[in-house]
Amino acid sequence: MAILCAALAPAAVGAGTPAPLRRLVYSFTFEMRENGNVPNEAGSTGNRTYSGTLDDKGTMTVDVLREAADRGLLVVVSEEGIDTRKAAPATCAVYGNTDVICDLSKTVNIEEYTLLRFLGANFVDPARVDEKGHWTISINRGPTSLTADYTINSNDSGELRIDEQRHVKDKSQGFVTSDSETKIDYSGTRLVPVSIEEYKTEDRHAGIGGVSTTIYQTTLTLTSDSMAK
Repeated sequence: MAILCAALAPAAVGAGTPAPLRRLVYSFTFEMRENGNVPNEAGSTGNRTYSGTLDDKGTMTVDVLREAADRGLLVVVSEEGIDTRKAAPATCAVYGNTDVICDLSKTVNIEEYTLLRFLGANFVDPARVDEKGHWTISINRGPTSLTADYTINSNDSGELRIDEQRHVKDKSQGFVTSDSETKIDYSGTRLVPVSIEEYKTEDRHAGIGGVSTTIYQTTLTLTSDSMAK
């Protein structure tokens, strides 16, 4: 992991960067629905509520630069939505345990993380999949913790249908929890997701009584793979 993390410096991508080992292009749709409440504050007119929506679609491009000994990948991800969901290229390290570490000087959107966490070459690792096609992941890093359960529901000659149940807690700024239900069509021969459907609910508590709930729906479909035969 240290080798890939060191490569996340801003200079890692730029002039002289070698051609990618592989380029993946995904189409995406993104929907966000948010509702919140702001409590009474001194000088205010009382409780206030708000809501918002955001929809977009477009493409994401992932260039794979190299693979480490632990099968983690160094990648560059970018996003081009029709309206608002745009993100310039950012360098990230992705791992089979769904961990993703990106260059903090760049913006990486939530739907980009949805794709990135399934790109580690050993995401489906036979060593941790039990006889029922099930495995779990647990990661704790400072104020953030996550648990995720995965089940392979079908296997058609290496084409896998995987369900994910994911729960994340983040206490770094207030208290945020998120729960995701995700369906992944995964190519065991190409080692990448072919399609992803994610439904995510995020609850955010801040201040005294302030709370917001945001629902995200993201779909991704692989449209181009430079290594496809």
